[in-house]
Amino acid sequence: MKYFKIIFLLFFIVNSSLSQELYINTEPASLIPKGTKVVRVNHHTIFLNDINEPGSFSSAKLLIPSISYGISKNIMVSASLQLSNNPFDQDPNFGFNGFKLYSKQRLISTDKKKYHTRVSSFIKYSNHGKWNQPNYKFINNNYDLDFQDSGVEVGLIATQLVNKLAVSVTSGFGLISNKTSDGTYDDKNFNSLHNSISAGYLLFPRKYKSYKQTNFNIYLEYLTSSILSKNYPSRYNKFMSTFAPGIQFIIMSRSRLDFGYKIRGNNYPNEFLVKLTYIIY
Repeated sequence: MKYFKIIFLLFFIVNSSLSQELYINTEPASLIPKGTKVVRVNHHTIFLNDINEPGSFSSAKLLIPSISYGISKNIMVSASLQLSNNPFDQDPNFGFNGFKLYSKQRLISTDKKKYHTRVSSFIKYSNHGKWNQPNYKFINNNYDLDFQDSGVEVGLIATQLVNKLAVSVTSGFGLISNKTSDGTYDDKNFNSLHNSISAGYLLFPRKYKSYKQTNFNIYLEYLTSSILSKNYPSRYNKFMSTFAPGIQFIIMSRSRLDFGYKIRGNNYPNEFLVKLTYIIY
């Protein structure tokens, strides 16, 4: 029992030191441990209106359950499903709206006391849209592989932790499949570049005494999307940017409750996110 307590304490210290890089809108370069399962439920509210999204009858509400698994210390995988209220229908009701598969691979990992560097690669496949309406979009004039478009993205993530601050940079190259329901002239596939920089800071506790202490982290993320192709849907902007502040509570070292807000440029609708995460060791 004594040895078990020592092992648990060591795991708790390590796990707590990583808490500020559990970003709300992006993935860190760190992987979940081998054999660990992470279940998560996201609820997004996108504040549509008839000015920036003509034809919308209500705000878009998305429910996204997901599960992640650590295959080894170098590979993790995750899968998610999406349900939405289909806000452009005259009779909105929740229905299945697509899925996403994701894998992350560890490339570099260095550790020092209160300091570490991680670099990982990732691949993402998304297939979104009502099956009778390909790419059923919540933001009509732009794209987002995470909740409304179909395609593949590959890229790199680098995360640096120094004391209570963790900063992460992500860069991904995407192939977007833009198939509209009516097959119009705007039905063009295109290449994209997604970049983000995320910062997380651990505010509380100041000193760790027990795994029962609740961690409180604050976050600020900046996400950009750029279209690289010369030919792309004419209704799209070539560049889109988003600021995303958020707060996070880590409870008993295995549960997370996140609150985030996305502020989009170019008069695109803003978004509120609530995320609940539970770790199964």
